[in-house]
Amino acid sequence: MNQINPQFLKEGLFQKRHNSTTQCLICERKCEIAEGKFGFCQTRFNKEGIIYSIVYGLIPALSFNPIEKKPLYHFYPGSVAITIGTYGCNFSCFWCQNHHLSHPKKKIYDLALSASKYYSPEEVIKIALKNSCQGTSVSFNEPTLLFEYSVELFQLAKNAGLYNTYVTNGYMTEAVLYELIHHGLDAMNIDIKGDAVMTKKYCGIDIEKVWRNIFFAKKNGVHVEITTLLLEGFNTDESTIRAISERIVNELGEETPFHISRAFPHYKSYEHNFISPTPEKSLYKALKIAINSGLKYVYLGNIFNNEFQNTKCPNCSRIIIERNAYSITNINLDNNGNCEYCGYFISKI
Repeated sequence: MNQINPQFLKEGLFQKRHNSTTQCLICERKCEIAEGKFGFCQTRFNKEGIIYSIVYGLIPALSFNPIEKKPLYHFYPGSVAITIGTYGCNFSCFWCQNHHLSHPKKKIYDLALSASKYYSPEEVIKIALKNSCQGTSVSFNEPTLLFEYSVELFQLAKNAGLYNTYVTNGYMTEAVLYELIHHGLDAMNIDIKGDAVMTKKYCGIDIEKVWRNIFFAKKNGVHVEITTLLLEGFNTDESTIRAISERIVNELGEETPFHISRAFPHYKSYEHNFISPTPEKSLYKALKIAINSGLKYVYLGNIFNNEFQNTKCPNCSRIIIERNAYSITNINLDNNGNCEYCGYFISKI
């Protein structure tokens, strides 16, 4: 551990020491980590009974993204967020779209050993302001692994007048989510990857913990949008899409944006030919199910130049936000985020 840049090491904020292990309480895996060992995500290390993150300020991915790319369609449309990520993940999805970061071929410990560039939270905010960003986004890999970094970044961002977002699988503990909100988390796009059986088998998780966090975030004033990446034959059946859609309506509200996204072979799904690109007919079928379930805003992702990337006013049916991929080509909202035609509230702006 002494060889790693000490700036990358940060004592974990939530942990509990037992006789021979120390338990990490950052995510719902709650790994019990023995001395000299790593947790499931490979970013948490037990040294002398204390768990340390080894990726604090280790930022291999930094870019300036339109907020629509998260995707967040009803949260400051047209704005730009400085977007950062590190290595590692607490899920085991074989189709991972960002596997070069979430599941890199090299051990994360070795990557931390060889890395030299350290980004302090203060430096990220300076870069954001220099590049005229309106907010921050922790994304690319699972942002919960940057929890200690995030709470510092978010507070600095708030002081600078920036918003804060997470693009996440939603598997953090409730205490961690509370701290993120307390320190300035404004919006989240959260993945619902499938039903309980599918997510247990292929992600190794309890999807009910994700739903719990979605509800908690919404209840505590966080703007929430949901994404489901459709994997043909795994989560494209009618019962799964209807169950997700109806739960969004009943627990979060009919105006919660729901993004149905097309998958392409990546990671192990590419290496072992597990899946093909999701057929467009499956996306349109899921779209119809979601709309019939009562959702007002349903979008299709990874199919460009389609009408279902636009936002229509549910009151007067006019196109309020017109998009081309991640760019906004026309926007008809007043200064309060209301439809310019009928005054119906659409989005934060």
